[in-house]
Amino acid sequence: MNARKLAVGWFDNKPFRAACEPYLPRIKEVFFAWPGVTASRPMDDWTPERRAQIVSDLKWARRSGVELDTIFNANCYGDIAMTAELAGHVSDKLREMDAEGLFPDHLTTTSPFIAKVVRTRFPSLKVRFSINMDIAATGALEYVTDLFDSFYAGRNAHRRLDYVRKMSAWAAAHGKMMGLQANPGCLRNCPFHTFHNNLHGHGRMRQSGAAQEFGFTNFLCRTVFERGRYEEFMRAIWLRPEDLPLYEPYAGVVKLATRRHPNPERIIAAYAECSYDGDLAEIMDPFYRFPKAIDNAALGASALWPQVRDCPDADNCRHCGKCAALLAEVFKDRREDGPGMSGAFREFFGG
Repeated sequence: MNARKLAVGWFDNKPFRAACEPYLPRIKEVFFAWPGVTASRPMDDWTPERRAQIVSDLKWARRSGVELDTIFNANCYGDIAMTAELAGHVSDKLREMDAEGLFPDHLTTTSPFIAKVVRTRFPSLKVRFSINMDIAATGALEYVTDLFDSFYAGRNAHRRLDYVRKMSAWAAAHGKMMGLQANPGCLRNCPFHTFHNNLHGHGRMRQSGAAQEFGFTNFLCRTVFERGRYEEFMRAIWLRPEDLPLYEPYAGVVKLATRRHPNPERIIAAYAECSYDGDLAEIMDPFYRFPKAIDNAALGASALWPQVRDCPDADNCRHCGKCAALLAEVFKDRREDGPGMSGAFREFFGG
């Protein structure tokens, strides 16, 4: 597998160039939130040093033949969602990028209004519909073909190759490009997903006093796993690195969630090489560290894995026992000591 298909989210908790450079033949794009842009993940403060770092890294990526995808993919823009203020904000930020020699190749958004603004003011810029729009059917795409050039397939279905083939065929027939996300750690069909993403858009992800008072957390996955239901990880929506060659022929780009991950270089290496020797849960976003490891080698050797991966009832689980049986095969003691799952969540999510 040598195709240049991977999209890496810009990060600065680890050396970005050192992590990417060995895998440049596989990296097609870098996606990023420009300083001052609200996106679908919390951002650290933009000090002059951080701003200089992203500019330097993106210029290196462009010199290396990597395309740039800027993201305006907050799930909610509140009172400014359809205003001249938001249109001006998007335009101003794109002009800032252009002034640095970094006018992007793509703009990814959850907002149809932003898509229309870009179509009108920057017609050469390719618009991509974000994975957070959860567009899961070709009928939905047909309503708005004028607003986008590419899209991410609905994440809840993208393990099913029949679905991936169908969406890819539609994209090819309509002059569009379909993307996939490789490592989402979300629960399948999570009912908190929209609520969670709206909190991201408003920078309200940290646990509040009221949430603590009522014993509530906005991370439903955390609640589910802390109750010991680890088999839900088996029926989730991630793609195993070794399985990527099954999906890549149908995707124009494969997104790697690395922007807020504690070990982004591990994710890049795993999906670039289509091989990973370790705890599979630790290369997902969000990052999990369960009491035991999800042994990826054992998973690949299991006769149950293809049945779970391709399960036709995954969206409407009948609790047939296959996921629990698979978990029993692959849930192994760790090779090294480390924090338990709750500790990892506190480190990654800040509360």
